[in-house]
Amino acid sequence: APLFVALLGWGLFQRKLTFRQRLVRSGFLVACQAAVNLVAPHLFDPFTPGVLSLMALLILSEPIWSFPLRQAWRTPLERFLLIAVVVLAFTLFASSWQGPSSWSSRIHVASVGIFVSHLLLTGTYPLIPWVFFAAFGMTVASTTNEERHHLFLFLGGAGLTASVLGLAYALHQDRTWALPTGDALLTFFPANTMFLVAALTGVILLWTLAETRWSMKQLQMVGQCSLSVYVTHFIPFAHLHTLDQQYNWSLETAMLVVMVYTLVWAVLGTLWRKRAANLTLELMMRRFEKIS
Repeated sequence: APLFVALLGWGLFQRKLTFRQRLVRSGFLVACQAAVNLVAPHLFDPFTPGVLSLMALLILSEPIWSFPLRQAWRTPLERFLLIAVVVLAFTLFASSWQGPSSWSSRIHVASVGIFVSHLLLTGTYPLIPWVFFAAFGMTVASTTNEERHHLFLFLGGAGLTASVLGLAYALHQDRTWALPTGDALLTFFPANTMFLVAALTGVILLWTLAETRWSMKQLQMVGQCSLSVYVTHFIPFAHLHTLDQQYNWSLETAMLVVMVYTLVWAVLGTLWRKRAANLTLELMMRRFEKIS
């Protein structure tokens, strides 16, 4: 998810969208989010904001949050650090605004007010602090090769150091280091300070790997229909999500199943892009742009 959001920021820098294009893309992503919610009712309420609604909001609000990044003052690293300091300070000193660390409270939508709160602050993928990753992606897009090397070296080194120190602290204090939700030094829901630092470090490592000579061609096809894969991969969950409880899977078995399921969709996505590229959600969104 952090990598996908960073790539969105990277892509937004490449092209200046019109207001109409922003509305069409955002509306399409919101519709896709609604489809995900409906096919996975065991995970979401019908109106739960998620990663697709986050992307929609990032596209709509991009002229606002990207303003410091598009200015010609200082270096790209310094421009990103301005946003990073603000976001990290918020997660560190105003963490209570992000809501409790529980899945149920972050997906439950009982009113318009709660929906807006989840969209901005208290949901699974709220605008704040996830704009942090979009800002990083846009920063990468604005750099030269030399600037990008310096950016990755500085942020990657700082992030790796902080992550290692955080793990050592957790071990020394006999505290849980990382959990999706709950009492841990690093939590995904909400995305706390340690998560943002560790996740950004992971994004940098993956991005660096992709820029090496190691071939990424096998992932290009599935990457070009990643929205289609994301939406449709939820459909089997409606029938299969209780298998671990029914058969009392161990952690190792559950991890193996997840890895196999992921690889299966990588293959299916590649075949989808090769054999039926005219039936993808990506193409549908582009067609809506043209006719609207």
